[in-house]
Amino acid sequence: MSAMKKFLTLSILLLGFISYGQTFEQTVADASCECIQELPNLTDENYKNCISTSLTESLVKGDVKKNMKQIGTVKGMKSTLEKVYGILAESCSLNSNKELTEKREVYYSASPNYEANISYNMGKDFMEQGNYQLAIKSFEKALENDENFVLALDDIAISYRQLNQFEEAITYYKKSLAVFPEGDFALMNIAVVYNLKEDYKTSNEYYAQLMQYQPHNAEGYYGFGRNLSFLEDYENALLHIIKAHKIYIFEKSDYEKHSLQMIGILYGLMKEKGNEKAFYRIAKENGITIKQ
Repeated sequence: MSAMKKFLTLSILLLGFISYGQTFEQTVADASCECIQELPNLTDENYKNCISTSLTESLVKGDVKKNMKQIGTVKGMKSTLEKVYGILAESCSLNSNKELTEKREVYYSASPNYEANISYNMGKDFMEQGNYQLAIKSFEKALENDENFVLALDDIAISYRQLNQFEEAITYYKKSLAVFPEGDFALMNIAVVYNLKEDYKTSNEYYAQLMQYQPHNAEGYYGFGRNLSFLEDYENALLHIIKAHKIYIFEKSDYEKHSLQMIGILYGLMKEKGNEKAFYRIAKENGITIKQ
């Protein structure tokens, strides 16, 4: 049996023994972040109110006796709140969402140049037909009329990638990012291209940017973690894959099964290296319990 088949077998065996749970702090932080994201204007007062309300709601929804024991002292409450604030600072985008949404609406839209739009629409038609050579020519015409047309830059890169012309794809993704550095589409896809080239470190430079700009986008964590597994940094890989998995669960995404399988594969890899205890520790610290 090949090593990968063996790890896949281990992963399948493992999946039946995984159960999910969150620490009380993580539950409070998740609820607080949802509350914060719905605020029209963020102030220190309503920020703290979101946390206070979420703490109360999480307390009664969970194991009340256990949770009360945790926060029933001044020291326990202080420790819990410090951890909640830390989780929010790391994973809840407080100020950038509105700004980034506005930027996406500007850059991921039609060109102000009529001729550029005509050529771009022709290119999209050719893409749908699978004729990527003609699509590229149409996108080139669009870019002659508007060199900063992000949609055309992204789609010409896609077309080159479909033709396995990775260097050309990278060139156009970089041009797109020069116009719109926070562009999640280009960041995600240039990372994928570098992954296909087996340049995992460079791929992760772009996944890191994606995580920075969009901390709630599971693809950044998943891609980063998967690359770390190729680089044999299994502990950090597991940490990032678990983050992606929890987001997929929250979003009820079909990709949940992929991250779950990846957790299983990492279990096999870490067990093979005699690092099984680290796997259980990281899983437990991040709300996943393995029934041994």
